[in-house]
Amino acid sequence: MNRPKNLPAQLLLFFAIETLSVTWCLKIPGWAPFLSLLYCASGMGIAYLLTRCPTLQLPSRGKKSWTLPINHYRLIITGCLALATWSWCQYWFDEMPIDITNADMLPIIKVMGERFIAGQHSHVYDIIPSIWHGTQPIYLPAMWLPYVPAIFLGLDMRWIAVAGLFFAFITFLFLYRPPARHHQPNHPHDYKPFFLGALAFLLYWWVVADNTAGIVSVAEEGMVIGYYVLLVLALVSGKPWLTGIAISLCMLSRYALVGWLPAYLIYLAMEKKWRECSIITLTGILCFVLLFLLPVGLSTFVRLAKLPGDYVAFACRVWKDSPDVFATAPAFASFFGPNRVGLLHSLLVSLSFIIPPLFVLIGRRLHGNNLPLASLKLALVIFYCFIDVPYLYLFYTSSFVSLIALTLVLHEPA
Repeated sequence: MNRPKNLPAQLLLFFAIETLSVTWCLKIPGWAPFLSLLYCASGMGIAYLLTRCPTLQLPSRGKKSWTLPINHYRLIITGCLALATWSWCQYWFDEMPIDITNADMLPIIKVMGERFIAGQHSHVYDIIPSIWHGTQPIYLPAMWLPYVPAIFLGLDMRWIAVAGLFFAFITFLFLYRPPARHHQPNHPHDYKPFFLGALAFLLYWWVVADNTAGIVSVAEEGMVIGYYVLLVLALVSGKPWLTGIAISLCMLSRYALVGWLPAYLIYLAMEKKWRECSIITLTGILCFVLLFLLPVGLSTFVRLAKLPGDYVAFACRVWKDSPDVFATAPAFASFFGPNRVGLLHSLLVSLSFIIPPLFVLIGRRLHGNNLPLASLKLALVIFYCFIDVPYLYLFYTSSFVSLIALTLVLHEPA
């Protein structure tokens, strides 16, 4: 497959559109439906262009890499960023305590964690009478288990989500390379790394310092973002055991990966990577047993497997109680309205299972590169554009996948 010379610039343009569509442009009243189209188109563009890039690899680390000045700068920036993040997050924690009047996700997870700590493992998913006169917990184990240590120690459990978010951004920081210096006076300067850094800063500033999306103050999505960044690193590294762990964490936190997994297995089969497929499968089974069956049991798995069928009714309730959710998110739900929720859900399920495998089949026929990563990006775009209830905090997982992928594309050896 031919690769255009300006491919990195095209990727950067799509990422700029995607980033602004889910951040600062949302401040413009009434623009969310238009931004949803830009968000979808730019995300698909990123997925396609990734197949035209050279095969991505993690940069090698020499024995003396930590003696390089650039790594000293990274450590200093990490420390400064940690202090700034602590200050911003502490402000939002004080402004918005964990309470169901602000949002019920973290209060529900807190009760689940308290039950687990008390040894009530078989009752973790029982109805919680104290929340909305009886709420059924629905969060998968990789979503709530990481919060158990913070609950046990009496810490603000939101620091766990912040840790996942911080891991994602520090991953970008340590993969990021500034433009190479050229001693020739007439050599053109490469501004692409600078613009990537600026977009990364805008994204992180929006997520941490601005509370529009509520990721820091009321949501649990920081852990999910960390899981998907780990999955990107695993896919690029080519280590099947790490890929199996990352896939398990993503699958056991949200359903967004469910359409990509068949596509990835098809890719492994077409490439005849039977050893990798076996290791990933065995690792996934082991993680499922350790993170799901042992903590909460098989009956809970059966109960949760039936939950996706209830999402249509849940979306109808949100349309009735909180219609602003659909008016402020860059998703397609606003085009369907409250009377076509069933159609939207059918499209979500069908497209999630059809498009990623088809993308892999066509991409391999055209000799595309990076098909696992590109199909992952495409699967996330489809899932969140067609999701039944588009809470804004959900959309930044895909943004960080783009950020890490583009950082690898623009990476230059030191």
